[in-house]
Amino acid sequence: MNKLTILLLLITNFSFSQEIIYHNPNFDLKNGENYYLFGNDVKFRQLPDLTSEVIDLLKIGTEVVILEKTENKLNYNGIESPFYKVKYKNKIGYILGGLISLEKKEIKNSKYFFAYKKTEDNYSIIIRHLNEKSELTENSSILTTYEFSIDLFDNKGIDNVENILFVNYLAEACGIDGGGIFFFKTESELKKILEISQVSDGGVYWLKEKLIFPTDENGIKGKIVYQKEIGNYEDEETNWIEIKITSRELEWKNGDLIPNLETEK
Repeated sequence: MNKLTILLLLITNFSFSQEIIYHNPNFDLKNGENYYLFGNDVKFRQLPDLTSEVIDLLKIGTEVVILEKTENKLNYNGIESPFYKVKYKNKIGYILGGLISLEKKEIKNSKYFFAYKKTEDNYSIIIRHLNEKSELTENSSILTTYEFSIDLFDNKGIDNVENILFVNYLAEACGIDGGGIFFFKTESELKKILEISQVSDGGVYWLKEKLIFPTDENGIKGKIVYQKEIGNYEDEETNWIEIKITSRELEWKNGDLIPNLETEK
């Protein structure tokens, strides 16, 4: 097995078997596509200007159709955001792009909406959760890699957790982190649980962290198994590979992951 084969296997194992839509703060919203509002009480205007007349105030999660991007921009959450011409029901107007969610994720009575934020050199993701009572919960986290997809799961067998959200980093090249961030949605909050790393350096070195939940293959009831694999490809001619694997059983108790690996890293 050569270095390239090992690298391809690692990249394959890093991804989840879901439809992948990657986001980038420089991507434009697509004309003709349906999107959902990230902001709440968003001003739907007649023209792409803050002084323009407001046609309507639109709630978070409202569906709009993107018609075209305008040249008018406004700094919002640290990012130059264009106004978009959109269609809402039978009306045409303009909404700032930063108030439109990157995508919508939905499972049972949970709806999630996403946006970027930039402070100095760091990008963050802002996540908003809306339940069946239209109660809003929000969390944000600094991103290690600003290109990502979003995976949403049920509670995977964890008591007192409604669903699990994973911000799944895109590793475009060797040395770029392809891990991600786990969030747990409980009855009262959306909480960042753990950030994992999955990095490869041309197949010569790799580090891969993952969580195994009770309903996953090889899962353990009542436990969340943390695994870390560190590998080195020492010699291609003799197929010399050295691998170190660390495994720990964690528990979700009183709203915390025990032990707290974030404080140990």
